[in-house]
This record gives sequence, C-alpha cells and structure tokens, in this order.
Amino acid sequence: MEKTNYLYEITFNKPGGLVMPILVEYTYADGSTLTERYPVQIWRKNDDSYSRLLASEKEIVGVQVDPNEETADVNTTNNSWPRTKVQTDFDRFKETN
Repeated sequence: MEKTNYLYEITFNKPGGLVMPILVEYTYADGSTLTERYPVQIWRKNDDSYSRLLASEKEIVGVQVDPNEETADVNTTNNSWPRTKVQTDFDRFKETN
C-alpha cells in the first residue's frame, strides 16, 4: 500500500445545469501535473455537485478545471484554485483613462 501524505476533498459544482464531463488538471508543488477526466455519468447521483476524495503522496498547489477549454463553460473565471485574478472591462478602462 502506498503511503499517503496528503488528503484532499474537492467539490465540483454545475451552476449552469449542463451535464458535461469534468476535465481537471492538478498541479503539484514539484511542478508536475496530473490530468483527470471524470465521465458525465458522475452527475447521475447528484445533479448539483460532485465531491471527490483525493489521496496523494505530493502536495497539490493548484487545480484547473477544463485547462484546454474543451467544454461549453461560459464562466471560466471560477475554474481554478487558488483563484486567479481576472482583469475586468472596468480595470482595462481605468488603465487607459
């Protein structure tokens, strides 16, 4: 049995209601990544959210949902942890004026 140093619970929500697979990339502290694809069938048990328990030997420092923008996600600002700052139209307006 592998030694588990880190235990994570991650919850994916589906605010738009569209049933799609979950594509996620985990980034570890050493810079390596792991890409997982959770099939669309995961939404059968709960139509609002899906929780997953992750056991890892390495520390996870980042999570990116749909890293290659393959799904029909209209709001990509909520696809990463830790959250990345997104420049708004207002921020761009302030910079030019």
